[in-house]
Amino acid sequence: MTARNNLVIALCLAALWASTGSIASAQREVPNTRLVMHEQLVLLLNPMGAEHRLDLGVRGEVGDPNDLLSAGSHVEGGVTTAVSPVYAFGGGYLQIQPFSFLVVRGELVGATVWPIGMNGAGHYGLSGYGADIHGQNLPGDAAGSASGWMASMSATLQGAVDLPDGWRLLLVSEWCLSRSALGSDPFYYSMKYDLVMAREDFVVTGTSFVGAEARLASDLLLRFGAYDDLRTVPNSGYVGHQVGPLAMLEWQHITPEIGALTIFVRGGGYTHHVVREGEATILGGIAIDYELGGL
Repeated sequence: MTARNNLVIALCLAALWASTGSIASAQREVPNTRLVMHEQLVLLLNPMGAEHRLDLGVRGEVGDPNDLLSAGSHVEGGVTTAVSPVYAFGGGYLQIQPFSFLVVRGELVGATVWPIGMNGAGHYGLSGYGADIHGQNLPGDAAGSASGWMASMSATLQGAVDLPDGWRLLLVSEWCLSRSALGSDPFYYSMKYDLVMAREDFVVTGTSFVGAEARLASDLLLRFGAYDDLRTVPNSGYVGHQVGPLAMLEWQHITPEIGALTIFVRGGGYTHHVVREGEATILGGIAIDYELGGL
């Protein structure tokens, strides 16, 4: 099972639209400093997996909701967790949005991986970057456990352009550099990224989305378009790439405590991958942003 970090463009979009919510909903009064929580659940086919992510933090608004460049600007920090049936990550995060079009985020988390008796699920020590990671070569009874850490830094550019009849053109591009260390084997299969990594290694991911937004009701938004997802391990030259359609429905201000609830689905296929090239993939999930009160 796997739910790779680079699959969370839908989550990025849900979180980003929530983080830029002051642009879309400046009328709603919220405390300048408050407790917030972001919850996301993703289910994935090919590879099969699931991931539940939870951020709990303190957010301080620093922008002017009436200014195009600073609307949504904030500083937010707290604790973050990501849990799947085969791994868990937990630690802290700091997110800064200096302008409405730019979000910078850093994370430092501990990591634990364990086996569940399925092929490809657990920690597998490998001989090198070129190891064959087809499922039959990663039997469930050979999987082990491992622990380690991961540090990441990401930058996201985002924007919206008004179109006729109330439509908007949306653009989001996120790039992330991660450094991780896991286990004691010189190489291993990373379930989070679905690729081979050295025990200590870098991963670069880039995910972009271009699409349209329509307001179906005062509190309901439809977003749809296409995504492009790229990941690479600089030390090996490995490149993975997939493209496809993405659609989202977002309900805003459901209750005073729930700022937004988003359901999303993403399809597409692999243009480059060491074992999945030419295959289709699909994921779906839900994201909820909570407002937990002023401080």
